[in-house]
Amino acid sequence: MARKVRYAIGVAAKGTSRSNWLLAAREQRLFFNQRKPAMRTAADFNLYYATPDPWHISHAQFRDKVLRRRLKAFVRDKSVLELGCGEGHLTHAVFGKARSIVGIDISDVAVARAKSLNLRNARFESGDFLQASFEGYDVITALECVYYLSFEEQGFFLEKVAQEHPDKILLISGPIVDYRRHFSHKRLMIEFKTMGFTPLKFYNLSLYWHPPSSRLIANLIKLPLGYTLLDWIPESMVYQRLYVLRAPKRRDSDIR
Repeated sequence: MARKVRYAIGVAAKGTSRSNWLLAAREQRLFFNQRKPAMRTAADFNLYYATPDPWHISHAQFRDKVLRRRLKAFVRDKSVLELGCGEGHLTHAVFGKARSIVGIDISDVAVARAKSLNLRNARFESGDFLQASFEGYDVITALECVYYLSFEEQGFFLEKVAQEHPDKILLISGPIVDYRRHFSHKRLMIEFKTMGFTPLKFYNLSLYWHPPSSRLIANLIKLPLGYTLLDWIPESMVYQRLYVLRAPKRRDSDIR
């Protein structure tokens, strides 16, 4: 417990070097995380995408509506890099107001389906997004994908955003109910601040369906205007949360 408090109190002090940020963040990941994600390679995801829409995200219409409302102000008329775009469902359902979108996914099977949508403002590429350039975009989004990275890769991802997308917007989402495998709000806020990111806002996207009392509330918020209550729901009932972050400004030492 003492170690946990130590990091919670001493994060990202002014003047802290980037290398110290990385060291602290790496130690936090080792402390907060207990196991690695199950899927990571192109072969893993291609196998999963053997069946179209394997996560049934096309059925998550309520979440799509919430995402559209929350993201509209950040992506309207902007150039967007969508990491982990999959089959292009969110590209089509959520990012329609963006000026342009580049979607990247490790699965060429998923990307082929995304291309078949023929979206006017989007193009899609297959590849590991950690190898792609993050430069030149107004907004980077990583919705429901970062938790597939190993813990070291998560740190590398945030550092890459900080270096190649300085002082710009990063939108990231994920489940926060499984503290061992996915995210927890407390851990994320510590890690964001340690890496120099400024949390601007966070929004609840969906609720956990267990126990039955949570399922009842999850159904009630789907009623007209029910989404306005989402951010008042106790954290123990929240399944997915969206974070709006501003990447750290480029330091003089990073400019060559």
